[in-house]
Amino acid sequence: MVNATDNCSPVNGVTVTLRTDTLRTAGECANSYRLRRTWTATDLCGNTTTFVQTLTVEDRTAPVFTMPTPADVTVNCDEIPAQPDLTAIDNCSPANKVTILKNENKQAIPGACANNYLLIRTWTAVDECRNAQTVTQTITVVDTKAPVFTSAVPADTTVNCDNVPAAPNMTATDNCSTGNNVTVRYNEARRDIPGACINNYQLIRTWTATDECGNFNTVSQTITVQDTTAPVFTTPAPANATVECDQVPAQPDLSATDNCSGNVIVTKAEQRIDSTCANTYRLIRTGRPPTSAVTAPRSPRPSSWQTAPNQCSRRRSRQIPR
Repeated sequence: MVNATDNCSPVNGVTVTLRTDTLRTAGECANSYRLRRTWTATDLCGNTTTFVQTLTVEDRTAPVFTMPTPADVTVNCDEIPAQPDLTAIDNCSPANKVTILKNENKQAIPGACANNYLLIRTWTAVDECRNAQTVTQTITVVDTKAPVFTSAVPADTTVNCDNVPAAPNMTATDNCSTGNNVTVRYNEARRDIPGACINNYQLIRTWTATDECGNFNTVSQTITVQDTTAPVFTTPAPANATVECDQVPAQPDLSATDNCSGNVIVTKAEQRIDSTCANTYRLIRTGRPPTSAVTAPRSPRPSSWQTAPNQCSRRRSRQIPR
């Protein structure tokens, strides 16, 4: 309150009035202005005296966040939390005049893989006079999970040597890397079985899925290969025959193939069975199924015929019955 006195008028005869003007400069914010206060004292005769006060009002204080800043954290690449909304208040601007700006920048980590990086999150509270306060959160993003196969892993199996299945193409996905950044490598190794023949062995097949950060997942299949099929003769068996003792045909060579062995050894064997007459006898050229028999007068020497074993000692023979 401002009081005034007068040389003639009594104290209660002097009237004091106050006028307040708000002065704003173009381009200034709402909370920056000048207040001009004018007091006028008037006596009973209308004489006046004026007193002026000018107040410069400024907003220099930034808003204050009313919520805690999210803490720095390390997360896997598929577990990044959403950036929350924060609130702030200001000493001059009402709540609806305080603007919160959110921002997020991705920063590569030198020497790290593509899925290991930093997320720099900022929240900036700005009042009407552009006073601002910024808070920051750093999220360290890592890729620690291996890819997952989307194809079913082939089951272990036992097959014959001529029925080994082709290796399937396997696919995999990753929680961070896109499909074309996940590599699947296939490998097949043969493992011999101690004491077994050359056509009995194991095939160890592996598929390894690797993502951009070197995380990998390996699955495997064991195929036990066996040879259970005997060779097959490819030469027709000689027919049974009766011949003169001086016309006994030579025992021919027969050939055979095998489903596993590239090299089939054919051996010959022949058995002589005498009769009551010295020059009448039977030559049994053995084999299964029956192939040929020769009946002839006595021959001065026995002859031989053939069987065909494969590399796994399975034998198919042709026999001439009596």
